Amino acid sequence: MRTHRITAALTVAVAFAAAGCGQDLTVRVTTEGPEGQPQPQANLPLEFLPFDRDSVFDVLDQRAETPRPEMSEDLQAASEQVSNLQAEWREAEAEWSETRDELRNLRQQLDQIDARDPDYRRLYEQFNQLEQRERQLDRQRKAAFDSFTTVQTEVATRLDSFQVVRESWADDAYADYFDIETQLLDGAEIVTDTTDEQGYATVGLPGGSWWVTTRAPVSEGEMYWNVPIPDTDTLHLSPENGTLRPRL
Repeated sequence: MRTHRITAALTVAVAFAAAGCGQDLTVRVTTEGPEGQPQPQANLPLEFLPFDRDSVFDVLDQRAETPRPEMSEDLQAASEQVSNLQAEWREAEAEWSETRDELRNLRQQLDQIDARDPDYRRLYEQFNQLEQRERQLDRQRKAAFDSFTTVQTEVATRLDSFQVVRESWADDAYADYFDIETQLLDGAEIVTDTTDEQGYATVGLPGGSWWVTTRAPVSEGEMYWNVPIPDTDTLHLSPENGTLRPRL
């Protein structure tokens, strides 16, 4: 039986959970925010497995009848261009929004000051300069959005076609995955949880070796984690121990 042969091959590639004391583990998940600061990932599903799921996929990849379809260099470049243009648009949008808020605050200050006050003229000149800046940024953010959506529309059809090919291949290559998972679990259960608003989740894990796996959308595509649980009570999932995958 094919599944049995594949499972046998995984006895070396996959580490199994062993008997032992359990542990309480707190996991936090963050990605990189717009200004480079950690951004908590709220309401993110987490799975804890007593084996390395990537090792299963590695063996299935090796045993697939055909190699995994890979994105062509030109399509990869086009996809990266979409991500870069999206990042430029979001940056322009954030700068415009910040300037608009400053302009609104200045307008409120002017409304509260008598026009004969010495500070009024200074604030009025500052308001005029900022208003011109806001109009310039508004034009820039609209142009950035138009560039992003134009290229995204052009690339979307090609990406959709590639995704159909990749999913068709995966349906065949990974057809045995859940049968293998059942055998590797050997009666154990996958532990699941969801992060809170600050990106935290705390779970109790039985003794043995465990891995946590999850994925989060980011501007460049998707951040994927499949990380072994350390012998500590905390684990931070961040871009440093995750894998960035392009958006399909």
